[in-house]
Amino acid sequence: MEWLLAGWMLALPALEACVPARWRDAAPEFLELLRETPVNCLLADEPAWNANVLARAHELGFLVLASVPSRDAAAAKRALEAGADGIAAEGPRSEEMAAWVRRQGKPLVEIVPRAELRYGPDEKLIAAYEGLWAGVRIEKEDSAHARPTGGPWIETNSGFLGFLRAAAPGATVWMAHRAPGEPQPVSRYIQAAADAALCGARWVLDFDPDFRRRLRESDERARKDWARLAMVLRFLEERRAESQWPDAAMLALVTDARTGGAVSGGIVDMIAAKHIPVRVVLPEQLPAFSGEIRTLLIIAPDLLTGEQRAAARAVARRGATLVNGPAGWKLESPPPGQITYSEEQIKQLDQIWREVNSIIGRRNYGVRVFGAPGMLSALKQSPDGTRLAVFLVNYTDYPVENITFHFPFRIQRPRLAEPKGVRELEMYETEDGAGVDIDRVADVAIVLVERAGQPKR
Repeated sequence: MEWLLAGWMLALPALEACVPARWRDAAPEFLELLRETPVNCLLADEPAWNANVLARAHELGFLVLASVPSRDAAAAKRALEAGADGIAAEGPRSEEMAAWVRRQGKPLVEIVPRAELRYGPDEKLIAAYEGLWAGVRIEKEDSAHARPTGGPWIETNSGFLGFLRAAAPGATVWMAHRAPGEPQPVSRYIQAAADAALCGARWVLDFDPDFRRRLRESDERARKDWARLAMVLRFLEERRAESQWPDAAMLALVTDARTGGAVSGGIVDMIAAKHIPVRVVLPEQLPAFSGEIRTLLIIAPDLLTGEQRAAARAVARRGATLVNGPAGWKLESPPPGQITYSEEQIKQLDQIWREVNSIIGRRNYGVRVFGAPGMLSALKQSPDGTRLAVFLVNYTDYPVENITFHFPFRIQRPRLAEPKGVRELEMYETEDGAGVDIDRVADVAIVLVERAGQPKR
């Protein structure tokens, strides 16, 4: 029996390989839904800590982490005694809870506020529960809200996740914010998952109560929505290797937690809203910084050390344009628990954005995307530098059509990967390099190309 149990545990996924979903249902048969998805890890609430659910979850190969408040040791003890494989502690960090779970020899995921995240090189998995519900922000009378960049205001965690990617490049990242309580269209779940995948992270799958109820009752529309969502989730996992590729932008933004790296809706998100590829660099990374860069943008140069300023000048001597923000400029961070800037702070950002956009707005930093309102894109490059992937996420509730991509170099073998498959694209020459067009994107897609030349300056 001990041998069988050991073999069983070996079959469960490691935390870094987990595709997580929240689970509240006490009926084991409902787990069959997950067979259609790549989900292999459950963050289970207490109703699901019963023997039947846990047994069936293990039969299906799921790692079961009991979701408990971070300072509720009694709940953690009940969960492990019931048979949970480990603990997902949600809330302010508790060293006491972490030490206790580790003494039990069980896996632990600490899902904490953004302000308590740790970015050290030893961090294997980073999880935050403070996140935005991805999608186009809708105001009164169902109209889309505009942002300082002029396009629809997209609620996204991608700027924050780009900062995490730079701060902890080797870590697996979970966005564990919960779904709203009111009914949501399936497109919003797809947007939440794709928004995280845009930066190589995973969203912890979650549903509103109405969708869960309709799935349990085998509602026909709910099942169709579920099939659409499952297809996108499979696609995101199948293309996860490309989402983990380094950012390929020839525009680098120097930022850290002091200058809004951990806040959503800041300069990184404003740049991305214009479909301008950007990579985040921490100030302490400047001395070792390398890569193909056209512009190095430093929002708060007064915060750099002498060594960091010298490193920035060295990047400029290699041919990059060095752009510094206003001397003495400072933007206070939002108070704890608030992950976006206030309206007054957005006005301050708008002043800097106008100056930044006047410099970078017409340059091609790896790819220019046209005809994609309500969408975000991200440019990735394979470690060997020969292949590029342009990720596209649609944050609207309708397909976006007739999208154009211009690359500042020659390319070959352009293809479009989307949930329904991969197909070849036609390529044509442009003044600076090469272009491709795609007819429509319903949810998420990736344009894949191979480099065949150097960018034109």
